[in-house]
Amino acid sequence: MSKFWACAWLWLCLAVGSPATGSEDGSIRIRLGAENSWPPYSDAQGNGISTDLIKAAFAKSGLTPQFQVLPYARVLHDLQSGKIDGGYNVTLQTSTQDKYIFGEVPLLAVESYWFFLPGMHPEIKSIEDIPTNFRVGVIRDYEYGDIYDKHRHRFNEVQVSQQSQIIRMLKQGRIDAAVMFDREAEFALKEMKLDAPIFDKRFLNHSGYVYVAFSHKSPRAHWLAEQLDKGLLMIKETGEYDRILSDTYKDL
Repeated sequence: MSKFWACAWLWLCLAVGSPATGSEDGSIRIRLGAENSWPPYSDAQGNGISTDLIKAAFAKSGLTPQFQVLPYARVLHDLQSGKIDGGYNVTLQTSTQDKYIFGEVPLLAVESYWFFLPGMHPEIKSIEDIPTNFRVGVIRDYEYGDIYDKHRHRFNEVQVSQQSQIIRMLKQGRIDAAVMFDREAEFALKEMKLDAPIFDKRFLNHSGYVYVAFSHKSPRAHWLAEQLDKGLLMIKETGEYDRILSDTYKDL
């Protein structure tokens, strides 16, 4: 084989085996949708625990994502349309498992709870006890687990975009109950200078995991999921993962 054809064959192999690049210097352009209303995981500027974990994990592969800060509903829309490679803080459940591509390693473990005003509706001790047309405050397009999805048709959902809106409505009696993630609720209450006992955190709604979800329309989605998995495992092994969590949780 001539030197020319040997070089051509090597170039072809490298081109097929490597993901598409996004700039002339060979760097890979990774577009991720960052939710703008879920502190302490991702705040109005896209900063928070989730973002820090993703940056640290991808850095292990020499990758630097670009973040587009958007409302969560827009993140999901752009994921499905392929405008972004991935979006994060997505719950892996029946309604999402086929819509997006997920890695094996979750980003975070999270829990959501049912919150009531103290002394109100004492007969309700589980989701099965909640009557039809009960006014429930939730964040628009959030996933609250398969059990919630099974019952949600019975509820009169009041969907908003900010956690502070849910807290104000529950405090004012404009909704009967709220479903909130515990760390998010703690953070929001602290920001609003309200004490946690203002509400009755009555029973668990869902315990599960959130992930970076990748778009089926991204040609490198599976490769990115693999790189993220590797990076998350590495930062867990080195202790960097726990340090990122503790740096934020200690202030709550």
